[in-house]
Amino acid sequence: VFWGDIALDEEDLKMFQIDGTIELSQQTHGRKGHTSGGLGEHYTHKKRGSLYLLLDRIRRLGFESWPINSSKDLLGSKPGSRSVNSGRGEKSRVPRAATSRSEKIWPGGVIPYVIGGNFTGSQRAMLKQAMRHWEKQTCVTFIEKTDEESYIVFTYRPCGCCSYVGRRGNGPQAISIGKNCDKFGIVVHELGHVIGFWHEHTRPDRDDHVTIIRDNIQPGQEYNFIKMEPGDVNSLGEPYDFDSIMHYARNTFSRGMFLDTILPSRDENGVRPAIGQRTRLSKGDISQAKKLYRCPACGETLQDSVGNFSSPGYPNGYPSYTHCVWRISVTPGEKIVLNFTTMDLYKSSLCWYDYIEVRDGYWRKAPLLGRFCGDKIPEVLVSTDSRMWIEFRSSSNWVGKGFAAVYEAICGGEINKDSGQIQSPNYPDDYRPSKECVWRITVSEGYSVGLSFQVFEIERHDNCAYDYLEVRDGLSENSPLIGRFCGYDKPEDIRSTSNMLWMKFVSDGTVNKAGFAANFFKEEDECLKPDNGGCEQRCVNTLGSFKCACDPGYELAPDKKSCEGKSLCVLGASFSGYIKAII
Repeated sequence: VFWGDIALDEEDLKMFQIDGTIELSQQTHGRKGHTSGGLGEHYTHKKRGSLYLLLDRIRRLGFESWPINSSKDLLGSKPGSRSVNSGRGEKSRVPRAATSRSEKIWPGGVIPYVIGGNFTGSQRAMLKQAMRHWEKQTCVTFIEKTDEESYIVFTYRPCGCCSYVGRRGNGPQAISIGKNCDKFGIVVHELGHVIGFWHEHTRPDRDDHVTIIRDNIQPGQEYNFIKMEPGDVNSLGEPYDFDSIMHYARNTFSRGMFLDTILPSRDENGVRPAIGQRTRLSKGDISQAKKLYRCPACGETLQDSVGNFSSPGYPNGYPSYTHCVWRISVTPGEKIVLNFTTMDLYKSSLCWYDYIEVRDGYWRKAPLLGRFCGDKIPEVLVSTDSRMWIEFRSSSNWVGKGFAAVYEAICGGEINKDSGQIQSPNYPDDYRPSKECVWRITVSEGYSVGLSFQVFEIERHDNCAYDYLEVRDGLSENSPLIGRFCGYDKPEDIRSTSNMLWMKFVSDGTVNKAGFAANFFKEEDECLKPDNGGCEQRCVNTLGSFKCACDPGYELAPDKKSCEGKSLCVLGASFSGYIKAII
């Protein structure tokens, strides 16, 4: 059997909210597994108690009007049948057509995220690949959470694969990637919910394109096929999209693998279009997301390590009233070098009319590196991190060439901050051949540098002679060696003896692997404090924390700080005639 993913609206959340994030409880119908509605994916699904409340609400709103015994009836399409919210005063859900509530849109298209600790290195890489796929095709940006109030948390909930739709606000919200859901296309689909989309087959015009076969739907799953009212939906002018990554497959929530629950209408050639792909965003997905987040008409997200871009119409002049944004996003730990090769814009005081702005970060509020116009080529610009924002606006009818620029990602360099991430070039994809990157990390005085690896996969060799990562306790290549690492085993956590750490990554010209991802942060030895970390006897420092321990003959008390004497228990004579005691 095939199950579909759960996308929640605010009414549903009242039933499923747990500990500040959204958690869907497991349903107990004797079946295990449910899918995001794509082809051949399996997950877990909802607990009956919660699902019963939801279904009861739906039935009270109009499901009882459906015929019970006709296998040819279509859900919600029978003339005269009542809609989901007929006369009941209840709010209706907005389908995969973009959410119509502006508060559910992520401001600036920026979505902070946290990846929970229960994912493997390869899973983390795949999650990042899925986020980069949305970034590449739209103007949405995913950033690692720092101090943002609202953010998503990749986690594993009993619901399997499920997500809140749009921005919930006021804290974290879960995007659950459960068992057998850790596939690229499924994660792209779930991120579609986060961005603000419901499922394609719930659009009010769906009956012109697909037939819902009610008798083939698993009992209790009918609500997944509710058709919305036109007034509740904003499809943003986009036609029905069979190819959408948000569309269910033909047998989603089916009683059996070969029974259709959704039957696409035949095209002009008599062929039924395929539905339920989980490979990549469709053209319709991309177009609708760009409309939802009001992406500029020109520009793009550039993710290659080298690239170029230019003003529209270059070198034959640019049109008036043009707005373009280019977002350069390279591997964390790399910096971006931007070089303008041509500059021919209308010149005005303070570059008031036509201009290019370059910002050191991921969005329009990042620090300004420069605002340029006229015909003077700017100096080379270098980012402090792995993202750069370039915005071009024109308002005049000036006939000039426009501008052209090239960029390159450079790895390594000086890093002066208390925490961050370093990754091998081109991560989460395979690292580039013939690379050499040197990072010099400095944190605040009085602390040491902590380094913890999430992913590690570098070409294996007994002596790490080909590709390797070298770490030294200091700020130069002559500092004491902590280790030279390669292979597929994550190195142990590393702590420097000062506030400086030196790292070098080297790859040769042949075998390339996934590389590494590591977090660095300022590390404090709590055991050096006057109170010994609060421990009665011994304090053992660990990376990012500490723990208390006891001397021989003592054991740690329940408060995990005090120590108490161990008791001697004589158990008695054994069969071999000696006294056996366990301490």
